[in-house]
Order: sequence, then C-alpha cells, then structure tokens
Amino acid sequence: MRFIKLSEPEIATLQEGHKNGSQFQFRNRCFCLILSGQGKTVRELAKFFEVSRITIYAWFDAWETGGITGLMNRKGQGRKPILSLQNKEQVAKVKALIAKNPQSVKSVVAELEPQLQVKMHPETLKRFLKNLVSVSAASAPLSSRGRWQLNERRAKRH
Repeated sequence: MRFIKLSEPEIATLQEGHKNGSQFQFRNRCFCLILSGQGKTVRELAKFFEVSRITIYAWFDAWETGGITGLMNRKGQGRKPILSLQNKEQVAKVKALIAKNPQSVKSVVAELEPQLQVKMHPETLKRFLKNLVSVSAASAPLSSRGRWQLNERRAKRH
C-alpha cells in the first residue's frame, strides 16, 4: 500500500488547488492527494474517482516529482480541433463556401475537406458555424434592428 505523507504547507497548497483550480482534472488530483494524506487506500481512491489504480499511482508520482505543477495538465494534451476560430484562413474559406452554398452543409464539407486537407463530419461544421455565429454576435455592436422593424410595420398600418 502506498500513501502520500503531506506537511501542513503541502496540505494548504493542495486545498487551494482543489478549491480554485481552473481545470476539473487538476482539482481531482489535488483532492485525491489530500484524501491519501488522510489515510485512504489506493483502491478506495480509484473507486471514488472512477479511475484505475495505475492512474492513482501516476498522480502520486507526478506529485513526488513535480509538486503542485506536476498535477497540472500540460499544454498540448487532448485532441486538436479540426477547425479553429483563431485560424483566419479556415474561417475565410468556411464563410466563402457557406455564402456560395448556404443550404447544404454536406456539399460545403465535400468542398472544404480537400481544400483544408482534413476529414470531417457535417456535424463538426455545424458546431463550428454555431460557434462562429455566437462569436460574431458577441463582438457585433448593438443595434435596434428589431425595434426598427416594429416601427416600420406600425407606419405601414397608418
């Protein structure tokens, strides 16, 4: 059996990480080490966090070698996005193809795949477009378009 022995400053650091960490995985790792310091076994921790015992041991190793920073997610982990709002070239190509063929996402995907040299599902493009619209709407200046249309309708009635 393996336990992590923690000093008072280490416990305070882990509690701060558990309380204020920006990533869910980091907060879980901090909490796991706190519980281990309180005497919970690796088997109990693995069951509680719904991970394997090997994962718990990896968290222990990361703490022992890197301290609190060893528990943080490193940059570059996870799947890379197929389409990115930060890539201006991709955004321009998608906008041009959607303007050309706004009714068929499948045909836009068929044209976009060879241009960007990626394989994607139509749902991927739909999610990208939804994000693109929400970002555009958030950065657009406020207008009274709805009020203007309402006033225009009233003027036609009179």
